[in-house]
Amino acid sequence: MKAGLATARLVTLTLALIGSLGDLLWAQGGAAQYSRQPDVIYGRRAGLALTMEVFTPARRNGLGVVWVVSSNGLSSREQTLQPSFERRISPLLEHGYIVFGVIHRSSPVFQVQDFVQDVRRAVRFVRHSAATRDVDRQRLGIAGSSSGGLVALLVAMDGKDGDRASDDDVERESGRVQAVGCFFPPTDLMNFGEASQNVVDLMQQQSGTVDPSFRFYDIDAKTGVRTLITEREDVLRMLRDTSPVTHVSADDPPTILIHGDQDRAVPLQQSRRLTDRLTEAGVTTRLVVRQGKGHAWPGWEADTALIAEWFDTHLRRGR
Repeated sequence: MKAGLATARLVTLTLALIGSLGDLLWAQGGAAQYSRQPDVIYGRRAGLALTMEVFTPARRNGLGVVWVVSSNGLSSREQTLQPSFERRISPLLEHGYIVFGVIHRSSPVFQVQDFVQDVRRAVRFVRHSAATRDVDRQRLGIAGSSSGGLVALLVAMDGKDGDRASDDDVERESGRVQAVGCFFPPTDLMNFGEASQNVVDLMQQQSGTVDPSFRFYDIDAKTGVRTLITEREDVLRMLRDTSPVTHVSADDPPTILIHGDQDRAVPLQQSRRLTDRLTEAGVTTRLVVRQGKGHAWPGWEADTALIAEWFDTHLRRGR
């Protein structure tokens, strides 16, 4: 009886110790062993806690990558628990990058403008807490796929400096990143597949409805009250503003895009538009076209190795 009681106490003590260590879970992803720290709060919006999952490889290179966890405007911790998510970040872990899997507010309640606000906050949070994780705060990468790629590119192309007047230490940090890697992202919502064919009109023609992610609101800065934008010119203005091509400038970070030439959800033309614009601006860029591949083709996650190599070139230089 005493032995059983002692064993029970030992189990209880062990579980308590695990909890006190922040639920660090060790796993094997590809060739990289890593720990996972769940539910790290990086901010609060609309009464909701914003969280990220932090993946730390056993062998680190001192650099961090923000991965935007997003699919069709939906973002959740559950997505990071899927084997496919582990496959897509494994090459980064193998190269020694700490991966910050950022979860943003989701459609239909929230929209692209909210997603960008959240992820920009996450970049600032990672930079603010970089020293605690031994991450170089001056060299952060960002990545994502599809709608996550759109958000990642908006954060990168429309880089924001810190707000020095803010009372929030995190908001005083820069929201800029130093390298980008994305899969099959929308980049020009005003010219989606065909010139002058905006994505809202296209969705209405094809299905009679508009993805809630692309319903826009004017948000009162003081009260937070949201007013749906219905005037066509205002909607077009918001589509331009939420298109990465609109924000391209010479100081944008080096960018690699990977896209299938048979993608019917997000045409290859979207990645071509952005890489052409970046090249014109003198920004280092690369477009990898996968022949015969559609949207999120089977096995696409393996191509994260190309993004890891891109980050090696543009983030590790001089280290």
